[in-house]
Amino acid sequence: MGASGSSEVQVTFDRPNLFYFAGEQIVGNVSFQNTQDRLTLDAIFLECVGELGYTTKEIRHFQDNNGRAQTEHYTKQHHVPFLQTRIPIAQPQYGQRDITLYRGQHSWPFQFALPQYLPPSFVPSTSSYPYVKYSVRIVLDKPWYKPNAKQVYLLTIFPRVNILHIPNGQHPAAFSNQNRKKIRLQGYVMRSGVVPGDKLSIHIDLHNPKRSEIKKIEVILMQHRQVVRSSHSEIILRTDLPNFQEFNGIELQRTFDVPIPSVYLSPTYTYLSQNHPLPLGVSVRYELILDVKVRGLFTDFKLNVPITVGTEPVSLELQQQQQLNYQQPVATPVQMPVASAPLCDYDEPPPSYETVVTDHKM
Repeated sequence: MGASGSSEVQVTFDRPNLFYFAGEQIVGNVSFQNTQDRLTLDAIFLECVGELGYTTKEIRHFQDNNGRAQTEHYTKQHHVPFLQTRIPIAQPQYGQRDITLYRGQHSWPFQFALPQYLPPSFVPSTSSYPYVKYSVRIVLDKPWYKPNAKQVYLLTIFPRVNILHIPNGQHPAAFSNQNRKKIRLQGYVMRSGVVPGDKLSIHIDLHNPKRSEIKKIEVILMQHRQVVRSSHSEIILRTDLPNFQEFNGIELQRTFDVPIPSVYLSPTYTYLSQNHPLPLGVSVRYELILDVKVRGLFTDFKLNVPITVGTEPVSLELQQQQQLNYQQPVATPVQMPVASAPLCDYDEPPPSYETVVTDHKM
């Protein structure tokens, strides 16, 4: 990368993965290889930018070549910066108008703090919109200088979400539903708050009095994200529960452990930006879907459970204590509030999370 083909600028950070929590310090160094005998600059600075991207459906009116009024529906793309921080790297000394750099290597350390409250980067993502992006770029303040695209560094920034502080995050979440063949599936998720690399412990209590054939029970963890009114849903994991392929028994009671991928996942979070004429809302939420496939027409049914994804793990001692507290006899019915009905169906789900990981290693 260069400035007028004569210099190289590089930025190194204290973390090679460029992952930071909101409120943390970003530390690094700017190195500048000047190949000119003498170079003058107004200033050198870093820009840290957070940007929201979303779309809206718009209508415009126009006249065609024959003068007739026409109406066109189109999708408008919005790119709104909600965070703009300028960090001085090198400035003229007192009484001077510019900076003079001679031939050779120059370097400057930098350090700046992120705000405490920021929306999470949208990770993973198979859709261009909506998005939350963070970037840092180096700027040589000179009219002739054009930044190279390689001098933009994308950051991953998450707010800290401790599931111990989330209401009901450590409590079981119950579910129950029944189809037209009297197949009833009820149970609970041991803890509705998890972190990447954790596991979802799902207790299943299935009643099938007519011995109908259950083809499979699919478990889906879905991420829903939204910026203003633009939204996107993405599958994080998808797997079949064992022992349910072509099952026609009268009942089955068992607890299954479903592992959460050990990768970056945007935590459950709600954010409202005030640095704009109109407030801009950002939200990330998750739900667990149990999709029961039954042989026959109009016999499939689903159960939906809200799940909280955090960034701070729960201690092993607390998990063991919770398992003792929530352990109940198999024959005892679970008396808990039932999760609400699904907001929408997912007949055509997005690509699987394994596809995302293949395309975008983190």
